[in-house]
Amino acid sequence: MLIRVLFAATFLALPIAAQADGRAEIRAKCQADVKANCGMVLSRDKAISCLIDNAAKLSGGCKTALEKASCSDQAPANLKAAFACKQ
Repeated sequence: MLIRVLFAATFLALPIAAQADGRAEIRAKCQADVKANCGMVLSRDKAISCLIDNAAKLSGGCKTALEKASCSDQAPANLKAAFACKQ
């Protein structure tokens, strides 16, 4: 139960860029990827960094959600560099 709460808290606090482009979509499509590749992540920055570090291992749905998020002007530079904007 605690892991679910921490997981939910991490994805509820995703960067503004992710929120603007569908926080719920990223949470839904990347939750399993974070769990599989990152373990317990307690901050949004670490979650995004971990997803970027493991980009080659991510599911197609998660990659697509991150590509959409990278289109935002407010997306972090590391997200834009790792995932080309696709709308």
